[in-house]
Amino acid sequence: MLVRRSKTKKIIEWMLERPARVIVASFLLIMIVGTILLMMPFATNSGSSIGFFDSLFTTVSATCVTGLVVRDTATTFNNFGRVVLLLLIQVGGLGLVTIYSFAISMFRSKLSVRSRVLAQENTGSFSFAELKGLLKTIFTMTFGFEFIGFILLSTQFIPEFGTGTGLFKALFTSVSAFCNAGFDLMGDTASGPYCSFTAYNGNTLVMLTCTFLIFSGGLGFHVWKDLIDYSVKKIKTIIGHDKKERTNIHMMFHTRLAFFMTVGLLVIGTVLILAMEWSNDTGLTIGNLPLFEKLNASLFQSMSLRTAGMNSIDQLAMRDCTKVLCVIFMFIGAGAGSTGGGIKVQAIALLIAAVKGDITGKTEVIIHNHRVTRSTVQRALTIFTLGFSLMLILTCVLSVTERQLIADGKFTFLDLLFESASAFGTVGLSSAATPQFSMWGQLAIIPVMFLGRVGPLTFAMGLVMKEKNKIKSVYPEAKIHLG
Repeated sequence: MLVRRSKTKKIIEWMLERPARVIVASFLLIMIVGTILLMMPFATNSGSSIGFFDSLFTTVSATCVTGLVVRDTATTFNNFGRVVLLLLIQVGGLGLVTIYSFAISMFRSKLSVRSRVLAQENTGSFSFAELKGLLKTIFTMTFGFEFIGFILLSTQFIPEFGTGTGLFKALFTSVSAFCNAGFDLMGDTASGPYCSFTAYNGNTLVMLTCTFLIFSGGLGFHVWKDLIDYSVKKIKTIIGHDKKERTNIHMMFHTRLAFFMTVGLLVIGTVLILAMEWSNDTGLTIGNLPLFEKLNASLFQSMSLRTAGMNSIDQLAMRDCTKVLCVIFMFIGAGAGSTGGGIKVQAIALLIAAVKGDITGKTEVIIHNHRVTRSTVQRALTIFTLGFSLMLILTCVLSVTERQLIADGKFTFLDLLFESASAFGTVGLSSAATPQFSMWGQLAIIPVMFLGRVGPLTFAMGLVMKEKNKIKSVYPEAKIHLG
């Protein structure tokens, strides 16, 4: 008995030793609870359990705000099951450690050192000094944006579904969109299961509201906090008529980089999707829509690729060139410190700058007259390499587990790459119909969704890497020919 207690104590101490381990453990805890609840017969419309595996897959997808499903949400789960999913999405989007840290900061005058390190790791905060303000911003912005989305969507869903159902669908959609989760409750409409928002290309308010929520959640909480602080300072200087002070107010470089990368990718994606799918009239695609709906669908698809996973066009019917573009965008993902996944827009911006600098012969990485440290670039390269490797490994595994479906012409290898990018980027879009996959294929997707949410680098640091030691030895320089 004492031996067991000793082992348990050692495991707990090992887990608490590094913040990254607690972050990983917090998501695992949520998944266990969610799986048990969704597996209960009273969580479904049929009154029978969906089984352990389907419950596990659904819970992981919701907690990791991915959106890949093996059961249609609306037709499978009753109100209890939907509320469980809603809570999983909300907690998964914010992160259990963020919620814990916020609660501690509200009831204590100061966070403990361990709590602050843990919260800083989970939120990506630059310093302890800004942590408490950032935590307040996270919760204020989250519930503020979700409330705005809820009100706007209610004006459309209440007339269509009735007061009770309309309000809940509006709330669920708003939370799912802001958290970039991709889950929806449209499967019980006339469009049928797994339809997502294919019937709403003509409803501008619904499409733009969801687009705005996805954009807001994927931009990053650090960005929103800085934008708010910048705006408040500007307003104060304008009211005070202090022109000299006004010129000294600047947004953080991180904010400008995240904002322009996000907007730039959104515009580029919209234009390219519209151009490549303009004449594609296969099934529920852009080619079959009127001009205004084409614009709506292209914008929504481009924004949804930023890890949201909601769709208004048939993903399987898209052209191969469009699917390749989607894979790239899903892999890039949203902004750092946001509810989205992927390698993040900041990482791809650093890598592009590093490549450009190497080609032009610069010894340092410079972005808009700002020097980026070599360690930051190396971290971005590590994230890229781990993410890309994970995506390719899953694609290869799926090509083996789903070889019969490929042979039957259900989908192609590109669709499997699309599925893998969607899982890693916690997007939720699928051109291969996830429910058709074998149990082994679905099982392979689960850990990739999990790693995509907590971050492959965070997972590796938490479970494998040790603290950095000072270099004690001097090694000879290795001369290697490259190209």
